[in-house]
Amino acid sequence: MERGEFAIIGTGEVPCGHFPERSEFEIAYTVAREAIRDAGIDVKEIGAVVCAQHIMSNPANDYNTEAVFGRLPEAIGARGCKITCMTSSGGASSFSLRKTAEGILHSGETDTVLVVHAQRFSQFTPNEQAKYFSVAGSDVEWEVPYGMTYNSLAAMVTQAYMTHTGTTIEQIAAVCVANRRWAMLQPNAMFNKKEITVDDVLSSRMVSYPLTSLMCNVLADGGSAFIMTTAEKARKVCSKPVYILGEASDYSHRTITRAKKKDLEKLWEFLAPVAKTAFERAGLGPEDMDIYQIYGSYPCIQLIVMDALGMWEPGSTGALVASGATSPGGKYPVTTNGEALSFGHTGTGVGIALLVESVRQLQGKAGKAQVEGARFLIENTGGGAFMDCHFTVLGNEIPG
Repeated sequence: MERGEFAIIGTGEVPCGHFPERSEFEIAYTVAREAIRDAGIDVKEIGAVVCAQHIMSNPANDYNTEAVFGRLPEAIGARGCKITCMTSSGGASSFSLRKTAEGILHSGETDTVLVVHAQRFSQFTPNEQAKYFSVAGSDVEWEVPYGMTYNSLAAMVTQAYMTHTGTTIEQIAAVCVANRRWAMLQPNAMFNKKEITVDDVLSSRMVSYPLTSLMCNVLADGGSAFIMTTAEKARKVCSKPVYILGEASDYSHRTITRAKKKDLEKLWEFLAPVAKTAFERAGLGPEDMDIYQIYGSYPCIQLIVMDALGMWEPGSTGALVASGATSPGGKYPVTTNGEALSFGHTGTGVGIALLVESVRQLQGKAGKAQVEGARFLIENTGGGAFMDCHFTVLGNEIPG
């Protein structure tokens, strides 16, 4: 991919939360139409529709099968559609969806791709949800029998990180507070009605030591979409396209016990070379970023990703967050939609929602959460039991 070869020109999103009356199909149709409208193009221009996988799809109402078999292009009236497909990389799906869209655009079959995500966890009982996520991403032979869950995995990483860096539990809690402050500015965030304090986080119910309930994400219904095109077309139809300037990826493990970086407290050392490569390909550095859009799902993971960016001394980021520097109005805006902790965890859609928020910020459409004058940002995503990492530098201009 050449720097700035592709761009995103429009986005769509629905409120995140518990909406059992909404179907996955309704969510998909809504965000698709909103993205097309936001891009200012005709639906007939859509030449490909790429969908994200629905987590825990219901066989009685199988969104995944219907999406793969072309229901969405027909439903929204995309008569010019040539390609329809679905891809999934768990939490890293925003990256693989975008790379799929890039491949389609590069093929020349079309110059406009619609990417759609829809999720409805509320159709499943809490027990069904807990059962699914108690084994997803865990080794059936060596981890599941001992009670490994995402919460317990994140708890172990948190303990190791705190011990190694001296980060305090209050600083870990401050990440949750900062995320909530951003979510309070987001009309579609699941938790945008009530601010929280460090004391609130620390006094909430213990889930997996040292993680309390407010340090853990909550599954939610939601959906988002974006329109991707070539830079050439973007400049013709959009007043402020968002260009993909540089990106990089790496894969570590299927299960955490086989991680490339065996020391859990030093996971940032696995991430740092990937972030560095993304910056180099963009021709920019961490100091050029106006926003740092971090996907971690747990507060400690957000700090680890920040450690990897090369902007701050590893282990110092907890104090930085606690100082308010990453909150609204701070010097270093981080995760401006509140991410999984406060926007809501929509399965494969957490990273997609953060990408959509990134585009809004760079187009000046982020409303109360807008970071004034934002030109460049870096966003990351990853899936599984922290199995991989993907960093992307985006900008509303192509640096000379």
